[in-house]
This record gives sequence, structure tokens and C-alpha cells, in this order.
Amino acid sequence: MKVDALILCGGAATRMQGLDKGLQRYQGQTLVEHALQACRAWPLGQVWVSANRNLDAYRSYGQPVLSDLRAGFPGPLAGIEAGLAASQAEALLVLPCDVLPYPANLLALLQAGLEDGVAVVSARDNARSHPAVCLLRSSQRAEIARRLDAGQRGVMRWQQAVGGREVWVAERLENRNTLDSLLDPA
Repeated sequence: MKVDALILCGGAATRMQGLDKGLQRYQGQTLVEHALQACRAWPLGQVWVSANRNLDAYRSYGQPVLSDLRAGFPGPLAGIEAGLAASQAEALLVLPCDVLPYPANLLALLQAGLEDGVAVVSARDNARSHPAVCLLRSSQRAEIARRLDAGQRGVMRWQQAVGGREVWVAERLENRNTLDSLLDPA
């Protein structure tokens, strides 16, 4: 199965005081760099960065940048919609820039869960579900557009509505979506 990837960096970052989340540093690298590094280890086709501001800064990482097809920061589902519109692959791997670390076997786990005609599979660790860390079939593009047209923005609600599955990830995925969460532990 051919898989493209989309790194979500396009949000308003309200929990990060409006700073562009993907460009914030954690352990010596920007969050987008962490995601790009993980993608380089996997057999992927095209990798895009989803961003809605600071586009030149994101382009400097050498990957094409996609902006939402809808105005007003409508959330991660809109970023996924733009990724599906650009992709020619059978499936799209979605990685939010602020969920770290990405386990080395993440893509393999998600691919194994996408069997039997499942529309989307997302990650779950011991602590919680991570619906935006997902692998979805390209056939979901029309459903996502329909939901966004109806004002429905929830990633988890979409996944539940289409019979999505979760796969267990042994390594804890940490949300790095506040400035405090980017500080190294003392």
C-alpha cells in the first residue's frame, strides 16, 4: 500500500499563546523537525507539512507546504482534507507536530490495523487515545468534506462514525501543546 504523510502544524495554537506550534523548539529541534525525522525512517511517498502561517519558515525544511482549503483555522480535520486533496496514495499518515515521540514501529502498527476495509486507524497509548495520530484511506476525502461542510470538526467523532479502530502503542505519546510542556525536565 502506498502511503503519503501529512504533518499537522496549521492550528491556531491557543494553548501555546498563539505561537506557531510547529516552529517551537523541544530538545534542540523544532516540533516539525521531530516529525520530519520520524517520517524519514518510514517507507513513505510524499510528505507534506500542513501550515496556515509562517509558510516560508515551513518551506525551509524542504517539504511542500499545504494550507487548509477553508479559512479560519477550522482544525485538524481541515488539514487532513487538504492532505487528501493533494495525495495520490491509497492512504495518508497523519502526525500532529505536537505529539511526541513517534515510536519507530508506529507506521507498521497503523498499517496492520488498517486491514479488512477499515477506513481509519488511530493510536492509543496507556494514558489516552490520540485520534489525530492516524492512518486513513484516501476514500475518506468526501466524508471529511461533508462533515466540515456541516460544521463538524471533531476528528474522533468522524473516526467513530466511520467505524475507525485504535491500535495500542507501547510507548507513551506526549502532547507538547503548551509552552510548559516544551521545557526539559529538571
